[in-house]
Amino acid sequence: MNEEYLKNAIAMAKENAAEFGEEFDIRLFISGVAKRASQLAQGYPRLIPMLPGDNQTSFLDIALQEVAIGQVIIRHGGQVETKGKDSTEISMVD
Repeated sequence: MNEEYLKNAIAMAKENAAEFGEEFDIRLFISGVAKRASQLAQGYPRLIPMLPGDNQTSFLDIALQEVAIGQVIIRHGGQVETKGKDSTEISMVD
């Protein structure tokens, strides 16, 4: 796991929590990122572009990058939301 991705993802998750009037919960953050990494492993589409040589990046690092740039938002109530033109809501209960 890339520590820089983790640091940036936590910072963005804290910003998003404040924006929605929620408290940042590290356990919820971990669960949300793990769920998103699992979805990527199952073949869900990436929300960030693939760069040359990027085929070695772990699903966890991809999920952290998606959170860090605001493409994936982890919300209280067990939801992981994605932003963008292909926006979908991803349930944490799957």
